[in-house]
Amino acid sequence: MRVTILFFIFFTTGVQLLFGQYKLDVHIKGVHSPKGAIAIAIYTDEKDFLDFEKAYRYYSIPAKEKHTYVFSNLREGTYAIAAFYDENSNDQLDTNIIGIPKEALATSGNPKNKFGPPKFKNCKFYLNSNQTIEIELKKLFDK
Repeated sequence: MRVTILFFIFFTTGVQLLFGQYKLDVHIKGVHSPKGAIAIAIYTDEKDFLDFEKAYRYYSIPAKEKHTYVFSNLREGTYAIAAFYDENSNDQLDTNIIGIPKEALATSGNPKNKFGPPKFKNCKFYLNSNQTIEIELKKLFDK
């Protein structure tokens, strides 16, 4: 009986180590109205970062003042999150004439960029267990 129990414990632990699937809870702050949508994406590759069409996974979810989105079945590895508040629900990040975003943005790590878009290296994190992160949506020139 003990041998069977030990085998089961070692087998399930080994399977989880080989094929570990983790959950990432992303708490989204900074939504000031329940209208519109939140576009949220997770990236595994630096070259695709901030291109929502090339995201590892991308979702558009109804806006709520407090929201948590759960990415499930993620393997161990390096990831980065990007999100924007699609206030007018047109499924795109609205920008001004010179390309500066008009809608609130957020990335994992919440880096404070003075010039240009955030870099993958400043937003990445390593996932090797179930985790929770918090991101805050802000317009570009908000403090």
